[in-house]
Amino acid sequence: MTDIQKRIDTLIEAAENWLWDDNIYLKDAINRTVRESYFSFEDVNYAIEAIKESISKSAIEEWAAQAELNDERNASPQNVLCLHAGNLPLVGFQDAFATLLSGARYTGKVSRKDPYLLPTFLNEVKKTDLWSDRDVQWTHRLDDFEGMPHDTIIFAGSESSVPGVKNSIQKLDLAKPDARFLIRTAHFSMAYLDRKDEQILQALTEAIFRYDGKGCRSVAIVVSPFSLTKLKAGITNQAKSFWLENPQHEYPSPRLKQQFAYNEAVERPQLWLEYFLLQEGGLELDQNFVCYWVQGDESKLEELAKTYSEQLQSIYITDSEIDLPDWELEVEHLSNAQKPAIDWRPDGVDTLEWLVEGE
Repeated sequence: MTDIQKRIDTLIEAAENWLWDDNIYLKDAINRTVRESYFSFEDVNYAIEAIKESISKSAIEEWAAQAELNDERNASPQNVLCLHAGNLPLVGFQDAFATLLSGARYTGKVSRKDPYLLPTFLNEVKKTDLWSDRDVQWTHRLDDFEGMPHDTIIFAGSESSVPGVKNSIQKLDLAKPDARFLIRTAHFSMAYLDRKDEQILQALTEAIFRYDGKGCRSVAIVVSPFSLTKLKAGITNQAKSFWLENPQHEYPSPRLKQQFAYNEAVERPQLWLEYFLLQEGGLELDQNFVCYWVQGDESKLEELAKTYSEQLQSIYITDSEIDLPDWELEVEHLSNAQKPAIDWRPDGVDTLEWLVEGE
């Protein structure tokens, strides 16, 4: 058996043990996460189920093949530092998994906003014969790794946060002089809605409202040949059904109500859902809990994609064939918005391939 195949099989085994229904450590992490109000139980369970669906031996082998990962071409012996975000439950899982799969040594700064979940997976990895304490380590405090320079740094955040993070890395001597940086700054996704059947509206609702609308894969702009007014009733029904099963975890500030009042004053079409606002036009993207509706066709979709290219993560479509030659890597099916494949490309970059290329 090749080294890469051993690594794949071992990671699959670790993931299966982690996701086992009777894993008391994961159960405890879930309970603590919910009890201490980091995320709702429904969102944590959803994130775990999405990971469970994305991981299979065939999926991992296909990912390794497309990244041209093999015993001769891998990221060993790189030292990789992952600065994990904490805006969604387990949002850093793919980076950790890709680093381990690549053959590199993994060092993780686990977010204090999601402190318990990811370490339970990492602990399962450390139990295996292939990984040791030296190869898999993490902390909640970045300065715990002071004076440990790394070959590669992976982190996600807003453009405004990048200078501060780089300054901390330099101050703590966490990067070698020639270190490579993979920085993700995409902020939101878009959807093109050219169908209005119940199944599609349900998928759109999931894409907008899951995780309170936070996360780079959440839909913040909908482009559709249909007006918002025409779909008000259908979206309202879907939103109510969604919140019955997935109660809102965080709530908007009074500013959202002020935006609603302003829209009324200027007679802007909108849909007020108490915890969330959908409005037609007025694209400002300056607050959470707002989704913008733009009536238009594929050309409008492409226009907006170019306008917001630096902030845009993915473009979701229905079953229709849509030709967006400049955005092929970012186009995904709407139903997969909050359930990405294990090999999805954050900011258009295959993390595993990027790690291997830097070897």
